[in-house]
Amino acid sequence: MKPSLRMRKLSLWLIVWMLVACAVARGQSFDLANGRVPLVSLDGLWRFQPGDNPAWADPNFDDSKWVLLRSDQDWGSQGYPKLSGLAWYRFEVTAPKGLSKISILLPDMMTCYEVYADGKLLGTVGKMPPNRMPYGGGEIEYFALPAPASGSGKIVIALRVWHWPGWVKYYGGGPRYGGGLVGDTILIGGEARRMADSIFRYRALDLFMCIFEGLAALAPLTLFLLRSKDKEYLWLFVMLLVSAGPHLLQFAISSTIVNVEQRDLINAILSVIENVAEVLFLLEVLRPKKTWFFKFAVATIALSFADSVFASFSGSYLGVGFDAAFSVICETILSAWMVSVLVNRGKRASIDARLILGPVALMMGYNLVSGLGWATYAFGWQHAFNGQVTLVNQPLPIDLSTVVEAIYLIGLSGILVLRFARTRSEEERITAEVQAAQEVQQYFIPSQLPAIPGFKIESAYRPAREVGGDFFQVLPHETDGSILVALGDVAGKGLQAGMLATLIVGAVRTAARFTTDPKLVMALLNERLQGRGLVTCMAMRVDKDGSATLVNAGHLPPYLNGAELQVEGSLPLGAVAAMEFPELHFKLADGDSLMLMSDGIVEAQDADGHLFGFDRIAKMVNERVTASGLATAAQEFGQEDDITVLSVARMQPAMAV
Repeated sequence: MKPSLRMRKLSLWLIVWMLVACAVARGQSFDLANGRVPLVSLDGLWRFQPGDNPAWADPNFDDSKWVLLRSDQDWGSQGYPKLSGLAWYRFEVTAPKGLSKISILLPDMMTCYEVYADGKLLGTVGKMPPNRMPYGGGEIEYFALPAPASGSGKIVIALRVWHWPGWVKYYGGGPRYGGGLVGDTILIGGEARRMADSIFRYRALDLFMCIFEGLAALAPLTLFLLRSKDKEYLWLFVMLLVSAGPHLLQFAISSTIVNVEQRDLINAILSVIENVAEVLFLLEVLRPKKTWFFKFAVATIALSFADSVFASFSGSYLGVGFDAAFSVICETILSAWMVSVLVNRGKRASIDARLILGPVALMMGYNLVSGLGWATYAFGWQHAFNGQVTLVNQPLPIDLSTVVEAIYLIGLSGILVLRFARTRSEEERITAEVQAAQEVQQYFIPSQLPAIPGFKIESAYRPAREVGGDFFQVLPHETDGSILVALGDVAGKGLQAGMLATLIVGAVRTAARFTTDPKLVMALLNERLQGRGLVTCMAMRVDKDGSATLVNAGHLPPYLNGAELQVEGSLPLGAVAAMEFPELHFKLADGDSLMLMSDGIVEAQDADGHLFGFDRIAKMVNERVTASGLATAAQEFGQEDDITVLSVARMQPAMAV
C-alpha cells in the first residue's frame, strides 16, 4: 500500500472517530461537588441549536446531535454570523449533596432569553416573542435552582434565546462574554453585586455628565430670566438641558431594561431639539442671512429625524449602516452651515463669532470623525473603530466624546457669560446716555408754561418711551405781548427721535430771538432738517388782540372751539429744500379756545385694535375737555406713540382782571 493511501485512510478514521465522539458527547457538565469552593465558572462548551421547540427544555431530551459552542463568545463568531431570532443552549450542573441553596448567574446575553432548569421556567430577561422587545441593560439577575430531579444531583439548564434582527449585522446572539457562574446563593449574590457595582462605575460618568449639564443649564436660564428679550440664553438652556437626556438614558441602562428602539427614538427627538436650539442660538447671536444654504441645513434636521423615526418603527429596515451614514451626511451639512456662518461673521470682526468658532469646530469635527467611524463599522467596511475612543479606564471610564462635549458646553456657557457682561456694560452706557438726553429734553420741553396776560395756556406731554419725539414751545414776546407757539412730531421713536426733537427746540428758540414770523421760523427749521429726518410741525403767532397766523408742515389741524380748522396740507419739514408752506390767518375772539395735538392722540389703540380716532377727539373737544384730560383719555385707551396736547384760550376781559 502506498504511503499516500495509508495517510488518507488514517485521516478518514480520525474524522469518523471525531463525529462519533461528538454525537455521544453532551454539553459540558459543571461540577460543584468536586470544587474546593462552592462556586464554579460556566465558561466552557454549551450545546447549541438554532430554531425553537418547547421540548428542548425537557431534561430528558437528547441533545447529542446539537453542536458545541463556547460560552464566552457569541454564536455569530462561531459559525452563525447572520443568525437572528430564536435559538437554544443546553448544559448540565452537578449539585453537591451538602449545598441546599444553589443559584446560577448567566453571562451578558444578546438579546432576550428564558432560563429553564429541569424543564421548569426560572425567569425571563427582556420580552420574548411574540411580544418581543429589543432591550439593553438591566440589573444583574441570578436565578435560584431547584433541587435536582434525579438522584445524581444533575440539573439540566436550557436557555431559550431571542436575538434582535436589528443587531445581527453587528453582534452575534447568545453570550457576549464569559463570566457566568453557578454555586452557593450567598456567593452568587455577592458576585452579582460586584458586577452591578462595576457596571455602575462604568456608567457613573453618564450620571455625572447628566447632573453637570443639568446644573450648567441653570446659568443661561438665570440670564434669560434677567433678560428675557435675549433669546440666545433660552436656546443655550435648551441645548444644555436636552444634551443631558442621552446621558440619563445611558445611565438608566445600568439598572433598568430599556427598549433600544424607543431609546433610539427618544435620542433622535432630543437630537432634533438640540439641533434646532443650536440654529436658533446662532440666529440670535449672529443674525445671519437666511440663505438657501440655511434652508437646506434646516431641512437636513427634519430628514434625519424622519429617518430615525422610520428606523425605530421598522426595526432599521434599511440597516443600521444606512441610518448611520445618512445621519453623518445630515450632521455634516448642518455643521458646514454653522461653521460658515461663524467664519463669515468672524471676518466681519464679530467677537462672539470668533469666540464660538473654537468650541463649535471642535464638536463638529469630532462628530464627523465619530460618525464616519460608526457608519463604516456598521457597514462592515472596517472592524477597528466604532466611533468611540476611551481615554482612561480608572478610576472611571472616560471617553473622548464626553471630554469634547464638556469643552463644547463649557465654552458656549463661558462665552455667553462674557457676552452678558459686555451687554450689561453697553446697557449701562446707553442708560446713562438716555438719562442725559432726558435731562436735556426736560430743559427744552417746558413743564411749566409762562403766565401771559390775556391768555390761558395748558399743555400735556406723555412720551411713549424714555425719550419722546414730540416737542412744543410757547414763547411770549417781551415787548408786543404776542405769543409764538410751535408743536411737532419727529418721525420715529426713542433716543434718535428725542435728540432730533431737542435740536428742533433749540432751533425754534434761536429763531425766536430774531423773528416771530411763523413762515420764517418754519423755513429755518426746514433748512436745518435737510438730510436729518422728517418732522411734522405747526408754528403759530397770536397777537395781543387775538389775530393769529398759522403755518403747517404736514401736521394735524388744530380745533377751534371744538371745530376742526381747515388747514391746507403739505409735506413735512426736511422733505424738500426751500419749500413753501401753507399759511392760514384767523382771529381768536374773547373766550375762544384753540387746541393743538400730535398724532399720538389719533393713533391710540385699544386691545381689540380700535383707534381713538377723530370722532372721539371732536366729541371730547366739543365738551370742552382740558389738554390734560384729552391726553389722559388717549393714554388710557392705549398709547402707541408720544402724546402732546396744547390748548391756547383767549380770556374774556372780565376773566383777565
